[in-house]
Amino acid sequence: MPPALLLLLLIVTASAMLAHVLWGRRWVQIPIFWLAAAGGALIALAIGVRLPLRLITPAGVPILETTLGAWIMLIVASRLRL
Repeated sequence: MPPALLLLLLIVTASAMLAHVLWGRRWVQIPIFWLAAAGGALIALAIGVRLPLRLITPAGVPILETTLGAWIMLIVASRLRL
């Protein structure tokens, strides 16, 4: 498994689980939060969002931008009240 994929899975899973701790009410919401975090992280990675900060990018993954994309989608998903 490539390191970039492993790092993305780690970011997505950690973000989704923390969002479920903060906003989740039912077990059914865990996959919804995971898909929302994955979508946000992949969108941020695909469009190449880069902040002007020069931070490290392990395995070519911009950690801050990917995490922010995941959390933006998680906030949207949490507001849908699924």
